[in-house]
Amino acid sequence: MAHHAPDPGEQTPLARLPRRSRATLLAATVSVLAVALAMTGLWAAGGLEASKSTDFRDVAPGEPVRNSLLELKLHEAAFTRDPDTGAHTLQIRADIKTRFNEPVPVANLTGMIDPRFGRKDLSAAGLSVALTRQPDRTVFDLQPEVQEEAVLTWRLTDDDPDAEPKSAEEIFDDENFLEPADVSEQVAQVDRVKVTVTGAVYEAGFTDQTKRWWHDTNTRGIVYLPIEE
Repeated sequence: MAHHAPDPGEQTPLARLPRRSRATLLAATVSVLAVALAMTGLWAAGGLEASKSTDFRDVAPGEPVRNSLLELKLHEAAFTRDPDTGAHTLQIRADIKTRFNEPVPVANLTGMIDPRFGRKDLSAAGLSVALTRQPDRTVFDLQPEVQEEAVLTWRLTDDDPDAEPKSAEEIFDDENFLEPADVSEQVAQVDRVKVTVTGAVYEAGFTDQTKRWWHDTNTRGIVYLPIEE
């Protein structure tokens, strides 16, 4: 069974206090209050900045953002068209490195790197990765502990990014499901993308005991990238 080192940014739950005498409990309470006051002073002075989580922290383009699985630097973004299908796409140039000791399927990153445009009629789906040293080849697995410069690509649709995922029946019932969405009007009105990087957990799924990487609900960093011409 594979294990990964715990991320120093991840928080662990406090241990439950054992039952004590009233005097012992009072002493413990005083100690906790003293520590809390000291921590408050450090926080006000900026002394905890190096150790606290990156939750809800804005990250400048090119600066690192990390979770338990990835180390990312997001540099620039652009809208493009797929030459084969004509579909509109979002591409982001990034440095990416996994912090795990086994290959990680790109599919595990779904939801972990989440681009948004501030619109209800434009969303990014279906992440794919190509390395800049092999630009014509799609990568399906990221190799362990290897930093790569890569192009992250999402297909653009006219769906609401906050809508529930469509079922297979809904997708195949759509007469135009094979046709790429025409989002020309939407992309013409967008000049930046907000990319949220979430936390990552390594655990089994609901229907499968095989462990894989999943995104969680913790925000590890938010990067605003202007859309390049």
